[in-house]
Amino acid sequence: MKMNNWKEGLTRGELLDALNELFYRDLESWFDSSTFYCDSCVDKFVKQWPGIYSWDENFQRNSIQLDVFYDGSRLRDYFTKEEFLDLFRDMECPNCGDRVSGNLWPYDITFDVPDNFEDYLEEIAILANKTPFLLLSHPFANMVYNEIIELSNNSNISRLTYPLFRARKFKKGVPYNNSDFLAPNKKDIKEGRYNHAGMQVLYLAEDELTCFFEMRAPKEGVMLAKIEITEHLKILDLLDRNLEDNSIIQAIKLSSLLSSPNEGEDWFKPHYVFTRFVADVAKFAGFEGIRYPSVRFNQGYNIAILNYEKIKNKTKIIDFNYVTEDMIESKINKLLG
Repeated sequence: MKMNNWKEGLTRGELLDALNELFYRDLESWFDSSTFYCDSCVDKFVKQWPGIYSWDENFQRNSIQLDVFYDGSRLRDYFTKEEFLDLFRDMECPNCGDRVSGNLWPYDITFDVPDNFEDYLEEIAILANKTPFLLLSHPFANMVYNEIIELSNNSNISRLTYPLFRARKFKKGVPYNNSDFLAPNKKDIKEGRYNHAGMQVLYLAEDELTCFFEMRAPKEGVMLAKIEITEHLKILDLLDRNLEDNSIIQAIKLSSLLSSPNEGEDWFKPHYVFTRFVADVAKFAGFEGIRYPSVRFNQGYNIAILNYEKIKNKTKIIDFNYVTEDMIESKINKLLG
């Protein structure tokens, strides 16, 4: 039931204060969120936090137009839509301070973001482009170094999941064999997400769909191998649920530091500088692999085996088969029901 007389005698500023309180009440009730991003800052948020954009469906699902928010809220009991939209023009986005119009993205980051983290992202990006070998001079990189060392001191070796998957883009007429699914020769290796040029790292996916999309979903399909690694390894598991409250690990995992889909062009890949830094620290700390989220397939998991020498003779290619784009699409349709 609308309250018709309560606004009488109130100034615009007082009405705006009332709107602000009622709006955030409904935002919390409807979306379980205490803040939101607007049209002016959402692109920056996605660029800084590509892992959240890819992995947390709440972020994309919660996007809502301002007038639709009004239609579904209890604000209708206090303001007409015209009053609501008029007053909201004076509301500021809690994240960027711009006037709000158009769309809202209600979302609370679920861990404590390190202080000054946005500045760190910009500073590290500059270092990665200009002086990548000096990355450890940055205070946040030093924090990451110390955190990984500490994690290694409290981690044990374990058996990898079975089976794992690795693929090669299909080329008609090529006689594939088991060796095609091992690490390439050192002379053929370019810089990768977790390897320097010439360094053998075995990249594996934990399911077929992730493997296909990590290969950039080629139209010609892939030759997909099932792999078993019998060696026990110490893995830096960035997806470990015990690390969900670890602000440093969550920050690097979900931010552009590790989850940027942008790789750079040709040999120059500045977005890989920090991931390779993490790989170097992990190896130095005694980790033999890294488990990390896919940036190409939502909810996909990958493993990069850093200590290839240890596992190359204990890697079993179970079988390999030709997988087409249509076959992958059929698997996705089954998953979606």
